[in-house]
Amino acid sequence: MSSTAPLPLTEAELAAAVAEVPPVSAVLQRTLVVLSDPHSDLDDIARLVRAETALAAQVLRLANSAFFALATPVGSIDEAIQRLGFAEVHRIVCALGSRQLFQRSLTYVALDATALWHHTLAVAVSAETIATYTRGDRSLAYLAGILHPVGLVALDRAAQARKAPPRAADESLPDWEASHFGTDNAALAARVLRHWKFPDTIAAIVSGRYLPGAAGDQVGPASVLHVASILAEKLGAGLAGEKGLFLPAADRIAASGLHWEEFGDAEMDAAQSLQRTRAMLNLA
Repeated sequence: MSSTAPLPLTEAELAAAVAEVPPVSAVLQRTLVVLSDPHSDLDDIARLVRAETALAAQVLRLANSAFFALATPVGSIDEAIQRLGFAEVHRIVCALGSRQLFQRSLTYVALDATALWHHTLAVAVSAETIATYTRGDRSLAYLAGILHPVGLVALDRAAQARKAPPRAADESLPDWEASHFGTDNAALAARVLRHWKFPDTIAAIVSGRYLPGAAGDQVGPASVLHVASILAEKLGAGLAGEKGLFLPAADRIAASGLHWEEFGDAEMDAAQSLQRTRAMLNLA
């Protein structure tokens, strides 16, 4: 624990840290714009995918994999999207578009890259599952789950620049973050997303992952993200350093719109969806 008051991360430090983060925001940002437009269709998302060469290749590879077992091979992005459907392609684009964020272990935050990626998927899939039960925005819930760890990635870069001591194995993430930066990774994730010009809505949702009340008028969706983190913990994909922070609580579950008696069913559905998503993405 630092003996002096922690210095908040300045905008200059944030910009420097973000500059070291893989530039995945553009494709995700455009995806969110397409999904937010009620007039968007498959052609719009096809144009989005075609504009990203590496992403287009991955989508085609997945579409032609044994996982989807399509009767005949697909030869174009348009055909792949037609066959897979808007929702499936959205999930693929968000997951693949962000995956490079989590390909490097976070030395100062002390998180393994594989564990962080598994956690991210578990939270995203769980959030989508909860939104299905509550008739919420499934796409927005999934995207918030995918994006929520960007604060951890930025903090790791900032800690390296400040030469801060790495988090000890028995030290909680919020304690380490507060002692060195006076904030937590959820609040910093919101700053990163605003820096990337994401809408305030998604930034507010992510900011309330620990405490949904901090999300302002997005308390409901932030509660979904919080409960998704509870489910991720129960599915064995919790983060080291967050033990005891995401325990099933009736009030938090109710705030997400999920009924207490539905919680067990949601857990089973999330487990099945997570298994399917991992199997799909392991082909990429």
